[in-house]
Amino acid sequence: MDQLRLPEDCAKQWEILLLLLSSEEKKIDRTSENEVDTINYFLKCEGVRKILTQWLNQMKTSYAKKVQDNDTALKCDNVSLLWRQKGNEKFRANFIEDSYKCYTNSVLYANQNGSMYPLALANRSAALLRLKRFKECLLDIALAIKNNYPFEQQHKLLLRRADCHMELCQRKEAKQSLEAATQHANLLDMTASQSLEFERHVKILEKKLATLEGESKRQQPVELPECHLGTNSAFNAASQAIELRRNDTAGRHVIAKENLKRGDVLFSEEPYAWVTLPTDDNVCEMCCQADINLVPCSVCSRSVYCGEQCRANAQAFHRWECEGAQSALFPTIGIAHLALRVLLIGASKGFPLLPNHVKEPKTALDLFRGYSAVDNIKIYKTDAQPFYRMFNLVTNFDNMNNTDYIQYALTAAMLTLYLEKFTKFFEYLPSRVPYSLSDGQLKLFAAAIILRSLGQLVCNGHAALSLSTVEDDDIGRTVSEREVRRATAIYPSAAMMNHSCDPNIINTFYNSRLIIRCAREINAGSEVLNCYGPHRARATTAQRRLQLRAQYMFHCSCSACIDTERIDFVLLFSAYACQSCKGPVAWHSKPRCQQCRADFNPERAMSIIDRAEELALQAERSPNIEERCDRMQASYKLKQQVWHRHHSSLRAAADKLARLYADMGEYGKSMELIKQNIQSLEYQFGSFSVEVAHELRKLSDVMLERIFNAPQNPDYRDWCLEAHKIIKKAIQLMELNYGSWEPLVARLKEHEGYIASFLADSRSSDTIDCIHHNLHYNLKI
Repeated sequence: MDQLRLPEDCAKQWEILLLLLSSEEKKIDRTSENEVDTINYFLKCEGVRKILTQWLNQMKTSYAKKVQDNDTALKCDNVSLLWRQKGNEKFRANFIEDSYKCYTNSVLYANQNGSMYPLALANRSAALLRLKRFKECLLDIALAIKNNYPFEQQHKLLLRRADCHMELCQRKEAKQSLEAATQHANLLDMTASQSLEFERHVKILEKKLATLEGESKRQQPVELPECHLGTNSAFNAASQAIELRRNDTAGRHVIAKENLKRGDVLFSEEPYAWVTLPTDDNVCEMCCQADINLVPCSVCSRSVYCGEQCRANAQAFHRWECEGAQSALFPTIGIAHLALRVLLIGASKGFPLLPNHVKEPKTALDLFRGYSAVDNIKIYKTDAQPFYRMFNLVTNFDNMNNTDYIQYALTAAMLTLYLEKFTKFFEYLPSRVPYSLSDGQLKLFAAAIILRSLGQLVCNGHAALSLSTVEDDDIGRTVSEREVRRATAIYPSAAMMNHSCDPNIINTFYNSRLIIRCAREINAGSEVLNCYGPHRARATTAQRRLQLRAQYMFHCSCSACIDTERIDFVLLFSAYACQSCKGPVAWHSKPRCQQCRADFNPERAMSIIDRAEELALQAERSPNIEERCDRMQASYKLKQQVWHRHHSSLRAAADKLARLYADMGEYGKSMELIKQNIQSLEYQFGSFSVEVAHELRKLSDVMLERIFNAPQNPDYRDWCLEAHKIIKKAIQLMELNYGSWEPLVARLKEHEGYIASFLADSRSSDTIDCIHHNLHYNLKI
């Protein structure tokens, strides 16, 4: 290590180190060993211990310090002050959103026992009030006062609190806050000008209180859908309509006991363990709630929560992870962070007793074997210990590449050394294991749990997703959404589903909870199938099988992979158009039309595409919207000559042109292009797919723009009727693919309400029945 110059990038350092160490050990096939023996070898190897410990020390030296003037892993009031001053500048310039972000950084870096923390919270509350985030503003005010905000200034916070309550139509609370502010001000030795200013604010708020209309709108708690036919006592977190079975061919797998329809909930499961992923959006590290008004760890500036309660609950694991978070350890090691979390969650809950028929263990290996000596179907009963379900997930170590296995073992050894050298975890662990093992055997047990979890997570892990809105800088008529990976989690019950490249379920997430619905009808006796990643609509059979073999160690023989008629279905969406009949031409073999068998001229096609791309580039550089639109339209027409009508790049070109049309107010032209894309997406992904859901949402936005901008048009009522159908279909698909709790669904329901109000005076009861009950739309293309 002393002679080795590693690159500055933390991830590259770790990857190279693993490659170097594993290359020294690859001559020995360790995949035939059990986890305890493998990890015992590496923990006893002094050379490995020394190198890994030195790397951990380097990580701490490099990252657990003040990195730059505006960033530090620990708390620093100077950094907090810098961000608060930046926030003040933005606030005075009326850049409220920017000021909020600066004040949030000030909260993040402030010492929680110092004076900067309450000041940062108070300033952030001012920005939150301006942003109309009243509930979050109230929480920041309460936190600021609780953390000793200066006594002589608290009357200002109390007035702000009263204002928030008024905005929320909470008369009683607003009146109490006004009275509290007045009482507090009477205790202060204010100057005459200060008293006049205070009284002026009180009078303004009293007048606002006197004219307050409406009632307090209490936020209703989210109602999560119940499992279809109720929960299954024999299959934890699963529906009564399915069951867990086992045979030699499929292993453990899930079967439908009843006929199921689209949308039926099959699983509703909290993860055994999970970790957040690096993202620009703040995500609570305890409950996985996204876009939070963060409350930071009281020690480091790398871990954040949605409130004090989640921060307190997270101490079950974060007290052992805080040093690693400061040292940038977890972004460096990827999924190994979740493997460590599995150990920490197991310890916090207490490792369970072994089954009655197993002798009391004397070693880590005895304990491991005892935890494996169970019926791996019965452990899924709701009253069984959750640890057993986690421990008995498949690892695939016996089929794994030896080098990969060694790298997992080295990673587990490194994390064990981290716990040993940087925390007091091994002083705590004996109280969490129900058997007397030596200190050495306890470390071996902990390390083997991490190693085993690594293998399990590669085969069984889930990425927790949610929607994030993307604003277009230059287009105001439409917005986009993208799926964001918030976390990686392990769901032992959902992990029992086998793979298909054409799955019959849909995964949705509410914070960290996984809710699985039927994507289509499933007959009784049929298997419930998940997609482990490669989908038939996104990759060829060869590509899918290669990916599944590399990660999951099996040769896929699902219906999509053995369907010889549609084996290259996905190639259609990168096909060119035949110059004779417009049929699809794929270039994976000799360029020839699949329909009329005519030869294809690639040189001519590429020449046209080059001209089209040049026009698209000119469009991006055009100074005005009209010129930009004309050139983009010309580019699109050229691409239509060359690409097959279902080509994914042609859809992207149509989308850009549709956005430009909408921005110009050419709503009809925009809608025609979006409808064409919907037809193509339905063909590729299915009518109830998430891709179609997003396109329908986009179509509904353009329809609404047309309605709002031309209320006197003679076709106005027909427009409203069509928009109402499209919005209802968009809601149906968004709820199916994401859940009713997504903010986008609420926005669509508001839009539906607008249209319903427009139609209220003129609709007959027959029309209402048609709109509300016919959820299938008929696009006018």
